Amino acid sequence: MIRIVVVDDHPMFRTGLIQAVTVDGDIAAVGEGASAAEAVELVASLRPDVLLLDAQMSDDGLGRIPDIVRAHPETRIVVVTASEDDKDIARAVEAGVHGYVFKGTTGSDMRSIVRQVNNGESVIPDDMFGRLMGMLKGKPSASGPAGDAKLSKQETQVLQYLARGLSNREIGARLDITERTVKFHLSNTFSKLHVRNRVEASITARRMWPELEG
Repeated sequence: MIRIVVVDDHPMFRTGLIQAVTVDGDIAAVGEGASAAEAVELVASLRPDVLLLDAQMSDDGLGRIPDIVRAHPETRIVVVTASEDDKDIARAVEAGVHGYVFKGTTGSDMRSIVRQVNNGESVIPDDMFGRLMGMLKGKPSASGPAGDAKLSKQETQVLQYLARGLSNREIGARLDITERTVKFHLSNTFSKLHVRNRVEASITARRMWPELEG
């Protein structure tokens, strides 16, 4: 069972989102709130697997994400928002979220996103990813050139498949290794590249190897 907390300052949307996400029975809402301050308290007390958080609340939902990530890195955060502002998208990714989705997303897609994020994947729509790449192209990479990262051959292969959008299971199948081994390589790679999540790792990989964007 995947345990979620939903925080949004619009009660009707919050109720509808909970109903849509929990309909199949493998996802359960263990708490809900209406402010970013409540999100912090709910995650601390309930330790959910996934937090679905509105970014546009009056007390700055995005601003509380770094605190939650630092205190409870085991809880995966998905921003559910109406904002398509590039700065909001970049701010959310830099804060360490695992997903960024729009409020028009269907119930079935939201259920899939919750499962993917709970399984260790990150979910950023392709059009947002392209905009992030454009915003970050002029910034220096934290990891430096590919050679400076000292990645092993298999870590490099895993990272390149990750940047192409493959899941851990798909990467394992391509390389004939277990999902656990994929996760091990990703953990080492994230540390070497000084990135916090799959989104940042993918962006870094595409800057290392521009041909991956094709």
